[in-house]
This record gives sequence, structure tokens and C-alpha cells, in this order.
Amino acid sequence: RRATTPEPTTFFFCSPSSPPPLLPAVTIPPTPSGKMVTMAPPAKELGASYKSMESVDLDEAKLVPEAGALEPSSSSVKVEVHAATTAGNEEDKESARLLSGGGKSSSGGAEVPASEGDGGAPPRNDMRILILSSVLGNVLEWYDFGVFASFSSELSQAFFTGGRLEEMLKVYGAFAAAFFARPLGGFLLGLIGDKYARTLSLQISVVAMGASALFISALPTNSVGSYAIGPTATFLLVGARIVQGLSTGGEMVGSMLYMVENVPDGARCLVSAVPMASAIAGTGTGYLVSAIITALLNEEQRVLWGWRLAFFIGVPAGAVGFLFRSCLSESHSFSEASKDFAKRHRDQHPFFYALRRCFLALLAVSSLCMMVCGYYSGTIWYIEAWLEEFYTELVGEDRAVDKLNGRVLNTVLLLFGLSLGSLGAAYVVDRNPKFPLHGYMAASALGLVVAHPLALWLMSYGTECFPCVIAGQVAVIALFVFTVAPLSLWLVSVFPATLQYTSIALSYNFGQCIFGGTVPFISTQISLSSAVVIAPSFYLSALALVGAAA
Repeated sequence: RRATTPEPTTFFFCSPSSPPPLLPAVTIPPTPSGKMVTMAPPAKELGASYKSMESVDLDEAKLVPEAGALEPSSSSVKVEVHAATTAGNEEDKESARLLSGGGKSSSGGAEVPASEGDGGAPPRNDMRILILSSVLGNVLEWYDFGVFASFSSELSQAFFTGGRLEEMLKVYGAFAAAFFARPLGGFLLGLIGDKYARTLSLQISVVAMGASALFISALPTNSVGSYAIGPTATFLLVGARIVQGLSTGGEMVGSMLYMVENVPDGARCLVSAVPMASAIAGTGTGYLVSAIITALLNEEQRVLWGWRLAFFIGVPAGAVGFLFRSCLSESHSFSEASKDFAKRHRDQHPFFYALRRCFLALLAVSSLCMMVCGYYSGTIWYIEAWLEEFYTELVGEDRAVDKLNGRVLNTVLLLFGLSLGSLGAAYVVDRNPKFPLHGYMAASALGLVVAHPLALWLMSYGTECFPCVIAGQVAVIALFVFTVAPLSLWLVSVFPATLQYTSIALSYNFGQCIFGGTVPFISTQISLSSAVVIAPSFYLSALALVGAAA
């Protein structure tokens, strides 16, 4: 109704197909300009429960006048109302609103994008540029990790001393060093992403990743070749791995958030699974490059300079990824949530505010997410980095699969099984939206509890039954893709927009640090110290059980 008199104006919450009132009338003073104000419920769309509307504090409502229209507009302005139902302490209401997500979509964790009628909304990012920037960044990130894992034998000879198995344990320790730095990197880049811009964090991470790859490719060795400098080379390698860990700590999470915030409604799981699938493809690409180099060079050449070539190939991808990411703009949902929080708390960071006001709730949710991410991280690196070493090195010389054949098999299964399989699983999830995301993940984890020992037993046959090696790895991958596919969407739905980057980065990277990066080392140690050939699989079954429970 038009407020043309000093009389209070009455508004009804109603749907276009039903006469008012669906809800009790709300009376507010007339606007100073006398223009029409249209309002919509702050809860989900019509059909949701409106019990909390009985105690709405209209002083906290954000009313935006529309240019004098007599009838309600199709793009009604949303009224932002605090989650608190009483007009008590302002900070208590704000903390409740912060944790409730304030405008967050129940399905994806990001606010519903503004309609075309919203003149203040920025244009949606071009989906092709969005996907390419995500793919390039994650491929580069995990390409370097794949190269490091696949060249573990060559790197152990170039940078470490001791027996063959002792060298392998040491190189897996250097592999884990990057994971130990991930929580700090995720925290720092998360603070930047939540406070300033998602795109800035993504640009920093891809540049740091490319620079560290270039540094590793030019490193002198410990004791191999004419350019050996002794133990200093080992420390420099570990230092470069730590820089990679700092940069990758925010890469996956930032890419994941950015995709979910810009995802179309019809393919939410499919598009949000692109960062995970591209990360797996990056690891597979690393194995592909290592397989090609293994086929072209002998072992001595690979130890001297073959691994350098593999790391150097990743540098141009970093430059291209930076160019694509410099073309991206912030999503509308994050921009609005960030501006809204900044108006209320100009000098505070959303994460520190939530940490002070909602510590126990934030700790509980983050801990559960960390356990899920720990199960995911342990399983992904078990499949990507360790299984190949198991059937090419640890099953015994009489059964060991040839190094080249092992790398080719792992490459094919990662690219066409785990990566494309994750996208296929995401398509299935999108076609069945009524089934909860955590249901897919729990079923996948429970299946792996039983499948891990059986699969490793099959793979232990090595050259005696090469189809058994393939079948064992395929079985694990077929179950695991239903954890990979919905994971991004599930994580983003847990936290409100202003806390997502920092909170998910900490949960995800602590899971990677504790369970992911240590899996090759722990599995190798268990295999060497136990007479039971499938003993390492019991550790993975325990991780899957924890993930299913969380």
C-alpha cells in the first residue's frame, strides 16, 4: 500500500496465489518519501514455518523502498531479520544471526542470488571462465603433489641417504611436511578471503604454488650429480614443500566456495564437484607425466634431472591460472553478506567475532567437519599416493608390478575412474535431491570399512594376478566417489557465508594435515613392521568408520 498519509501502513505476508493474510499483519510507520515498500518473509520461500515472525524486531529490519509501484513487485525486497526472537542484548542477537547463516540457502550454504530485477546485483561470472580458473588452479596444486608422490623413489635417492626403504620413509616425511603447513596457510588465506575477497586469496595461492614448483625444479641435490651440496639441499626441499603447503591450504577451499556461490540451481552438486574432480585430475596428470618420463628415461637420468622436468612443467599452468583468476569478480552472495557484517562491526573479522561469541558451537561443528575431512583426506592419498607403491615396491620382489606399468595403471584409474567418476556420482546426486548429502557420504564410508581389507588382499597378488590389482583399486574408487562428489556442497552448507572460508579451511586442512599427508608414511611403516600383508588397510577402515559416524 502507498504511504501517502501520516497513518501507519499495514503489510501482509502473502503469496501471489492466496489472499492475505497468511501471517499476522505487520504495521510500520509510513516511509518519509511516501514510496511503496514491498516485503517478503526472511525465512525460506512460502510454505516454511513462520512461528518466529511473532516476535520480529522491526527496528532490525532492513527496508528498501522501490520506485513508486502500486502493486507488489515480482522481485520483492528481502527483509533481513535477526535469528534471535527477543529484543535482548544486541551482540547475542548478532551472534545467533551469524551462526544461523542469515540468508543462507539450505541446499548450498550460500545466499540465493538476487533476481534480475535487483538493480544492485553484479552480473554473474561467466561459467566457462569460472570452471577454467577452478580447474587450472586445482590441477596445478595437486599436479605438484602427484609428481612428488610418483617420483618418491627418485627423490629419495637425490635428497636422502640410507637404505631404499629408509629413504622412502624419509621422502614420505618430506611429503607430509607440506600438509603440516596447510592449516596455517588455510587460516591466513581464509582470513583474507572472508574479510576482503575470495578472488584475492585464489590469486595469492596460485602464484605461490607456481613459484615453489619453479624453485624445486632448480634445486641442487644432496649427493647425486655434480651440483650436490649436501644436507642443505634436503632442508631447501622441505622448505619449498612448506611453502606449497601454505599456498595450497587456501586453494582448494577458496575454489570450492567460489564455485558453490556461483553455481546454477539445476546442477549444484555437479558444478560444485569440479574443484575436487580437477584436483584428482591434477594428481593423475602428475602420474601421467611421470609415466611418460619413466618410459623415455632410464633410472639414472630420472634421478639426475627427470623429476626436475616434471616439476617445471607445472609452472606455466600457474601463470595461466593467475590470468584467468584476475578476470573473476566476487559473488553477489558473499559481497552482500560481507557488507552487511561490516556495517555492524567495522573493526572486527567475522571469524574472530564468532570465536569470541559462539566458541563452543563453532568448535563442535568444526570438529565434526575435520573428522569427515580426515576420512576423505586419508582415503584420497591412500588411493593416489600409496597403493601404487604397495604393488610396485612393498609386496615383494617376486610379485612387484613393474614401475612403468604401475604408474600407467594409477594414471588411468585416477583420471578416468576417480576424477570422472566423481562427476558421474555428482550427476546422480543432482538427480535425487531428496536424498541427503550426508547420506551418500555415510553409505560410501561404511562400504569402505569392509572393502579396504578385501581390496588390498586382491592387490597383494601383484604380477601373479594383475587383473586382481586392477579390481581391488577399482572397487575402492567406485565406493569412494560418493564421498568426493557431495563433499564440497555439504561443507559449504554447514557454515554461514562470512565464516565459510576460514572455518572450512581450518577443518579441511587439519584433516589433511593429521590424516591425509601422514597416510603414505603410516601405511608404509605398518607394512614394514607387520607380517599381515593387508595390515595397512585396517587403519583406512578405521578412518572410514570415523567418517561415517561424523
